[in-house]
Amino acid sequence: MKDYFVYLPKHPANSIWGCVATAAGYTNVLPNKPYPPNQHPLDHCFDWTSGRVLQSFQIILISAGSGVFECAAMHGVHAVKPGTVMVLFPGIWHRYRPVTETGWVEHWLECQGPVFKQAAQAGLIQPKHSLLNVESIDEFNDYFERCHCFARIDALANQDLLSTLGLHLVAMLGHLSRGERGFTKAKDDIVQRAHMLISLRCHEPLDMHGLADELGVGYSNLRHSFQARIGMSLRQYYLNTRIQKVKDLLVNSTKSIKQIADILGFESAAQLSKQFKVQIGESPGGWREKRGKYFRKRSLLPHQAMGLSGREKEILVMLSKGYSNKEIADELKLSIATILSYLKNVYGKMDVHSRTQAVAKYLSIQSS
Repeated sequence: MKDYFVYLPKHPANSIWGCVATAAGYTNVLPNKPYPPNQHPLDHCFDWTSGRVLQSFQIILISAGSGVFECAAMHGVHAVKPGTVMVLFPGIWHRYRPVTETGWVEHWLECQGPVFKQAAQAGLIQPKHSLLNVESIDEFNDYFERCHCFARIDALANQDLLSTLGLHLVAMLGHLSRGERGFTKAKDDIVQRAHMLISLRCHEPLDMHGLADELGVGYSNLRHSFQARIGMSLRQYYLNTRIQKVKDLLVNSTKSIKQIADILGFESAAQLSKQFKVQIGESPGGWREKRGKYFRKRSLLPHQAMGLSGREKEILVMLSKGYSNKEIADELKLSIATILSYLKNVYGKMDVHSRTQAVAKYLSIQSS
């Protein structure tokens, strides 16, 4: 690949992606060649003596060669080797260069936007961990290959695509730094199992100490691991899961608040309503009124749209198949008087006056 770099307009930081790619490049620095190249814009040029401070984030992958790196957030000079990722933070002094005898190959993407600041605040990326080592360099190489394709062909037209690659890269950086943030596979397994058990048992009171015993860990260990990995306490996650189930039932069923409270193990409808209002800011009835009608109308089956009960629909289906009133009564083990009473309700709900009209309307709705 030929060396290249491209600089793009700096859109407002509130891009719809939360990330705007502002520059990208690739350089194969041959042994004994000067570094860095001097063709870059003034605000990106630097020399080893003075270093540099950028106003954007940069992610740089070194795929071959070796060199050194320094930054104000890390003490001393650090070795760079193939598979090293350098993360440059805005406002933080840094400098880097290849070893003269080896040169190096660098791939880089520069971004601005709140998503990088949020990632830094969440600890996914940190200035004190500006150097990360990639276990599988091929995966990072693949992302940068796509980046180079977008940037070299028509960078401005592809700026959104480059920006979303920036999101992928910051997520991968967060994954690389899991160890430094205290995350291990063992802890992730425990948190995942806790999440599954809470989801399965959200309809019943949950003993958090009992949950820890079931998972084979101490309660304090589980509580701290869950908080660090999920970003909220076990109890808050349990409550959020219950409230989400309440929402699902509010929009996907016609069950009363009391029935939903019973299904999900709340002490009463009043307790459900109180917790729902604290979490969501409005009553479950008000929330259903504003949001539930639309979804229920879309999801209603034909017999539900007409307000028919399951038994009434069953009778209507049998009517459409030519069953007589006596045959329906025998099939359902009901009296003819009961069947006639059901038919009267069916005709009223469907706004028809006869068996023929009811069957015709039902078949018409079924085929629409």
